[in-house]
Amino acid sequence: MKSQALTRRRRAISRVSLADRQHGLISAQLELIDAQSQQLAELGALVHAQAQTLAHLSARLDGGFSPAQLSMLSTHTRRNFLPNDDAIAQKQLLATWALAAPAVLTDRDVRASAFRVFSQNDEDGMLLRIFSQIGQTNQYVIEIGSNCSDSDLGIPENLSANLIVNHGWHGAIFEMDPVECERMRYFFARDYATRHFHVAVDGRHDYITPLIIQGPVSPGNIDTLLGSACAEAEPDLMIIDIDGGDYAVMDAMRSVRPRVLVVEFEKRFRDRHSVVQFDQGQFSKRWPQSGAASLPAWVQLLGARGYRLCAVSGTGYNAFFVRDDIAEGKFATLTPSDAFDQHPIFSKVDDGVWLAPDESWQAV
Repeated sequence: MKSQALTRRRRAISRVSLADRQHGLISAQLELIDAQSQQLAELGALVHAQAQTLAHLSARLDGGFSPAQLSMLSTHTRRNFLPNDDAIAQKQLLATWALAAPAVLTDRDVRASAFRVFSQNDEDGMLLRIFSQIGQTNQYVIEIGSNCSDSDLGIPENLSANLIVNHGWHGAIFEMDPVECERMRYFFARDYATRHFHVAVDGRHDYITPLIIQGPVSPGNIDTLLGSACAEAEPDLMIIDIDGGDYAVMDAMRSVRPRVLVVEFEKRFRDRHSVVQFDQGQFSKRWPQSGAASLPAWVQLLGARGYRLCAVSGTGYNAFFVRDDIAEGKFATLTPSDAFDQHPIFSKVDDGVWLAPDESWQAV
């Protein structure tokens, strides 16, 4: 009897223990179901939010973009996307030019090669065509005057950036505006072609190349600035664009002899006046100027320094000079009158477009 009672008791305990285990399993399963239900609810909320976003986007697309939004997406009105920004395509173009290069390159040849990447107008392609004709030596560029105009992303607008980013050049960029300097530093700090040239000294972050040098450039300090920033006595390229004062700075410069020079000229005087506007305060006071020296004035100054005019840009802003010893037998010399007479647009405009200099201009 005792044995039977003990057996019944053990069976009862076993049933209780089994029930407890089953209860525990059921509780765990219920908790898992609750967690999954919560996850499903969160997923449902996410799907609902995405559906609302898609519906909102669809409604916006149906209604079209505003002119301001379209302007931000266009390479023709804002600098948020770069046209022709393909290093491989540019290098293939260079190879094609090298294979079919004429013995002597004309202004028309250079202008026909024009396209824009970082440049304000069409100068990036023109520079590549010039260097396809004369070759590159140190791939060093000096640019005086640069900014990030019309870009919400801080993309530089200049003639050096395409060479630096897409062709492995290095150099120095001088700019007076501290905000523009910071924007350019930030751009080169993020771009994959230049971000690895970072250096930190005593907690100060800077970049080996390109050097972004903030401060005014004047006839009195140009050689000192170039001496401290540029290790090349004959850099491949120099560009000067400081909206007045360019002529005086170039006239004073003695420390470097670039192989190629690019300068801005005032096209409204055509080839009729050799004049310079020395007072920077007068720049663009009477009309939106393209330069502070006429093309004949630049030809006179740089011709005496051993440079010849080889091309002008399609928009009539920039003049391209190549050093005589390099241009000989490779470039046809362009005169100021031919620069306008052979230009596809300026040769045909009404004579009323051209101006005579006022008292703010001096003959040279």
